[in-house]
Amino acid sequence: MIGMRAFWLTLKDRRLRAVMKARKAAGPARGDLAAEPGRAGELLGPTQEALRLAAVAGGPEASAAARAAAADFAALLEKAFSDMALHGVKPDAAMTEALGCAQRACTLAPRLLSPSGRTWGAASARALCAAGRKALSQASAAARSDVAGFPANLKFCSIYSGLDGALDALQRCCEALFGI
Repeated sequence: MIGMRAFWLTLKDRRLRAVMKARKAAGPARGDLAAEPGRAGELLGPTQEALRLAAVAGGPEASAAARAAAADFAALLEKAFSDMALHGVKPDAAMTEALGCAQRACTLAPRLLSPSGRTWGAASARALCAAGRKALSQASAAARSDVAGFPANLKFCSIYSGLDGALDALQRCCEALFGI
């Protein structure tokens, strides 16, 4: 249950509504995009447009920070999937782990606005983002140490870096939602 406070905030604040929609759209999109990375623009483009339109809306300063972080998250996620499509790369174990962590963190947004679940939700989101970044960091270190497959590893390292940035933006979004 979202709670009356969260319901009122999302009803009242246009930027916050856009953030909640963006996080909701990014969660299910992960499964579709892992199978077809080339569809990133189709699935995440409307989300980014809604966030751009919400940028001019009024509301608490924290919702503006959450909107900006959600826009960064959507853009970085779209770029990572576009890079995968460009290089013909399917998500490996580290990418799948990081994307799974991001998807689970996206589902915590309503808890971050609820007085009863906000502390637990913030800690869980932080832990999920850290777990995703750890998986990407380990995979990136392994790819950099393998000098034999340098060109392929460079592609993977750039995708890992993009997903790491997306997780960072997601964590900033969670922290901003927690601050509302």
